[in-house]
Amino acid sequence: MKDLTQRTFSILFLLLILIGLSFVFYLYVPDHWQYENSWARVASKIMLYYLLFIFARTLFLLSLSFIEYLFKKRIKPVETFPLVSIIVPCYNEEVGLAKAIDSLRRIDYPNLEILIVDDGSKDDTFKIAKKLEQNYEVRLIHQENAGKSQALNNGIQQALGEYFVCMDADSVLSENLLIDSLPYFEADKNLAAVAGAVQVGNANSLLTKFQKLEYIVGLNFHKMAQSCLNLVTIVPGPIGVFKKEAVLKVGGYHTDTYAEDCDLSMRLLMAGYNIKYTGKIKARTEAPDNFGQLITQRYRWSRGMIQAILKSTNELTKKFTFRRAFVVSYMFMETVIIPLINFTFVLITLQFALTYSTTELMGPFFIGLTILDMTLILYSIIAEKELGSLLFLGILNRLTYGLSLEVIRFFSIIDEIFRLPMKWGNLVRKGMN
Repeated sequence: MKDLTQRTFSILFLLLILIGLSFVFYLYVPDHWQYENSWARVASKIMLYYLLFIFARTLFLLSLSFIEYLFKKRIKPVETFPLVSIIVPCYNEEVGLAKAIDSLRRIDYPNLEILIVDDGSKDDTFKIAKKLEQNYEVRLIHQENAGKSQALNNGIQQALGEYFVCMDADSVLSENLLIDSLPYFEADKNLAAVAGAVQVGNANSLLTKFQKLEYIVGLNFHKMAQSCLNLVTIVPGPIGVFKKEAVLKVGGYHTDTYAEDCDLSMRLLMAGYNIKYTGKIKARTEAPDNFGQLITQRYRWSRGMIQAILKSTNELTKKFTFRRAFVVSYMFMETVIIPLINFTFVLITLQFALTYSTTELMGPFFIGLTILDMTLILYSIIAEKELGSLLFLGILNRLTYGLSLEVIRFFSIIDEIFRLPMKWGNLVRKGMN
């Protein structure tokens, strides 16, 4: 109780700091953004008001996340133990499969089954899975290569459990996965899924440490805020617990996007189901350790999310509700509008620096965004007890790793608008330490 009280006051204090910084920034910056050129004055004003919008958005998300943080303390322990099926789709996963299955066997739950779905792997994945089937209580399903979505659907159809877990074969799940997620389903009969926290398991280089920072602050923090409204927009592939009945009602996984996890989550929300998030259940996953593979992964994610948004937009035109409109608008804002504005403002600041030989526009804009980054990092340290060693990277993130992600998102949006062809792309697995 004492720990909760201390952390509660710490978070409230952090929110007050953010509000104070917003007013200071608003009062201070305009005096330094005065240019003789009318276009420059208009651009600087737009950037200022955009910063204020981002401050307000961050404050709103922090407030929702804080409310959800208090709520999750009141979830009752699991009272029943229904059968849960864990589905592991595999394509060329010989490096990490055995470790992933070993982590599943340590899950603290008395009633589960494990299904390995080999999607026509070309390496030794099938042989390793066959040995696991012989040595452990594992069911192996083999199919000709048809893609991850079809592998998941195959596993769901053959799963016996009332609930199922989808995980990536390169991930390691926490032992409390089901004990701490199933109570959410008992508390809300309209709940379709519970998303967990994804952690980088190979954070042993600068690039993967930046990804660790991004996962906990940029991804898990937003899910905590969305969970307050029961509207988590993406149940991540490495860790998600689903109600089988709800998933079957919306047609399972579809194959017409490059982000099957986002697509399924959006369709569940559009169908009226709730989705929650809890940081108590975790999955350690292998992140790309070279920049080329990172570009491939994030480019696919971004285009896939845009495809999922467009599908949901079509559904919205068929049947309008305020909930549906909010989900689509929120995803469109976060996935398309904000990345486009951020990249455009980067170009504007560079143009101002070259035209007016000044960095006065660039400085306040990036300082303001960096202040927001550091605020969210401090929140994560308090709420999730994470990232203390990565605090320094938050200062560098906005002009380094974060900027590179904005570039990737920008070109993925443009390419999707013009429907340029793309391939799925596969990461080379090296295994986690």
